[in-house]
Amino acid sequence: MGQDLRIRPTLARTRTPSALARVAIVTLGQTPRSDVVPELCALAERPMTALEFGVLDGVDPETLSRIAPGPGEPALLSRMRDGSDIVMSIDWTSDRMQEIYSEIAALDVDLVVLMSSLLGSVPAPARTTIFSDRVVARTIETFADAGLRVGILLSLDSQGDMVVRDRTRRPEMVRAAIARPGDRSALAAAIDELADCDVLVLHSVTYSEDERRDASRRSGKPVVMARQLVASAVREALDRLGSCAKDRDGALSDRLRTLSVREREIMFLVAEGLANKEIAFRLGISFRTVEIHRARMMSKMDFRTMTDLVRTVDSLSEF
Repeated sequence: MGQDLRIRPTLARTRTPSALARVAIVTLGQTPRSDVVPELCALAERPMTALEFGVLDGVDPETLSRIAPGPGEPALLSRMRDGSDIVMSIDWTSDRMQEIYSEIAALDVDLVVLMSSLLGSVPAPARTTIFSDRVVARTIETFADAGLRVGILLSLDSQGDMVVRDRTRRPEMVRAAIARPGDRSALAAAIDELADCDVLVLHSVTYSEDERRDASRRSGKPVVMARQLVASAVREALDRLGSCAKDRDGALSDRLRTLSVREREIMFLVAEGLANKEIAFRLGISFRTVEIHRARMMSKMDFRTMTDLVRTVDSLSEF
């Protein structure tokens, strides 16, 4: 997939290229995503070099013909390089994501952004990771907890139950309607269907600013875009990484760079509360190997207690 890697620098006059944060942006279709990534970088308002990874980059036509979900299975909608849409099985996409994460984990990047709002549970590949689904879900929960009725615009009908029933604490405060990005008539119908809601959320990062404006005009309600929420998370993450460089023992990012891929994996699994035996089973390695990697990780990161480890990992992955 190396030949498909897209690097898009966004420069600021006050920073040299060497000082730019390196941000790996993972989208579900093919890169470059000129309909999403440039605007995300602009909205983040921070200098960065964006490295684009697409789940479908380098995937052969035969495989593409076999990744559609079966009847009734949850699905994801994404966009090909030629602008056409493709529907993918969540299970296949999750497996493919592991391959991409292995590649990213071997690179020198400061931040990873998973630009999906509905992917199943996947581990953080390295350092700070932003999961768009968590960012959007947290916003929906905040609105619902405040007593607001939330209308969610989704790309596919099969996503409704997964978002409303499985991802929200107060499903009675959340309603969903379906409109594929780019389909203005479907968007208008979906907005009318959610007329009794107090605020609308465009759940997919593929929805554009033009569609947000149309939704706002037609509904007369506040409309929030997923890509705006993700951009805010990127900005916060980069600011936090910058402040970490001023910690008492040197930059946190420098210490993270000393970890091997396996040591980073074990750090996140330890933070989840897994015992060494559980980690060994999950990674398919011996208990003794886990002990060795864990000891090296604790030493390199200068963690004196488990509290130090958990606090650091929370600061890296709470987005």
